[in-house]
Amino acid sequence: MAEAKVYDAQSGESSTLSLSGPQFESEPRNHVIHRAVVTELDARRRYTASTKGRVDVTGSGAKLYRQKGTGRARAGDIKPPNRVGGGTWGGPSPKPDRYGKRINRKEARAAFFEALSDKAGNGNIHLVDSLSFDAPSTKRAKEILSGMGVEGRTLLVVTDSDQNAELSFRNLPEVELVYSGDYGVYEVMRATNVVFSREAYDRVAAIGQRRAE
Repeated sequence: MAEAKVYDAQSGESSTLSLSGPQFESEPRNHVIHRAVVTELDARRRYTASTKGRVDVTGSGAKLYRQKGTGRARAGDIKPPNRVGGGTWGGPSPKPDRYGKRINRKEARAAFFEALSDKAGNGNIHLVDSLSFDAPSTKRAKEILSGMGVEGRTLLVVTDSDQNAELSFRNLPEVELVYSGDYGVYEVMRATNVVFSREAYDRVAAIGQRRAE
């Protein structure tokens, strides 16, 4: 059974917590995790790339000059890609569209649990008790990470809505702070360590318990 390191931000004491449940004991499958990451990133695209084809640009559709007898190459209307002001050939779709990356809910949930299980199996899940700040303090945030032994690594810090915590961690380039429910497989996998506040961990544990029931 995997274990998480628990750090008390007030006293500086450390302990361990056994991680149980499907969210920490699932067998990671690379192809499922990959599908989830690709789908998540696809959903975040803005899809604003657009070009005008020859049917979209302004211009007459009449043939420019007669077919023979002019000494020039044959030509149709004024809107082909090889003419100045003509339509684009081979560019993005004239109208923004999605690439159709999809994943069903059951597989997405499994991928999330498997990503957490991968971190748990490697000992990269950490908990912080009393992760609260009376006032924003980047210095205090660095002290907490240093006390946990994870300072300088790529971190995903998961907490409940705490503006002071967000303001404290956001100046640390190696840290990405997210709120419960606002992160997915991509955030979990790109981080070396995942640090949960006690409240955020309880939320994840409750999800696994509901699934087990």
